[in-house]
Amino acid sequence: MDVKEVFYEFSAILSEDAIVERAEEYGVEDKRKRKITVVPFFWLMVLSAVESAPRGCLSKLVALFTASFSLIYPGNQVPRLSRMALSKKLSRTNWMFFRGVYNKLLKRYINSLEPDERFLFARFKDCFAVDGSVIRLNKIIETVFESTIKSQAALKLNTKFSVRNLVLTKLQVTDGKRHDGRFRFITKEANILYLFDLGYWCYARFKKIVDAKSFFVSRLKKSCDPLIVTVSGSSLFHVGRCG
Repeated sequence: MDVKEVFYEFSAILSEDAIVERAEEYGVEDKRKRKITVVPFFWLMVLSAVESAPRGCLSKLVALFTASFSLIYPGNQVPRLSRMALSKKLSRTNWMFFRGVYNKLLKRYINSLEPDERFLFARFKDCFAVDGSVIRLNKIIETVFESTIKSQAALKLNTKFSVRNLVLTKLQVTDGKRHDGRFRFITKEANILYLFDLGYWCYARFKKIVDAKSFFVSRLKKSCDPLIVTVSGSSLFHVGRCG
């Protein structure tokens, strides 16, 4: 799919008014019109992800903006944009703005889904699978993304994925040394099922889940000796407590 197709598909579900509304909420929109205002800037960031060329180069982003501006504002004169102007726009833009747009689209998507009839998760309001992954980076950015291995750099991605809705609901990017247990993913909503491994093992976290009247599935640490207090349905499903 090329840039033009992506723009037409995405802009059909995300209006300019919706982008401006989120921008005003997070203080991103310029008080006066500049060369690159919030709407074309937003689409520039989205469309840049479609390009197969290396990302992160300001000169390539400027070229992409020049080439794609006519898609956003057909018939308008393409403004001249410098790398410095784009750099300033990036540094002054609250990243929460992009998260706000994503969350708005996520909510719209979930509300449009048909009621889930799958037997396994039908009794739960939602089911979240939580996991993390480490990606090695170039050593020169070790001071920013410190690794668990000396003289190496790495970043960690912690994710919260809705198994019911098949969509990512939270992503956290940190340095590679940050422990999985510091990822906050528990909500106050009741009747949620959480699936996670030993990296997120924490009695305080279990208590939060139970206090919210939700549920979790996790492997047990060797030091945990649970007392089975209820058997539900079959021997595969137990409810217990660790003391």
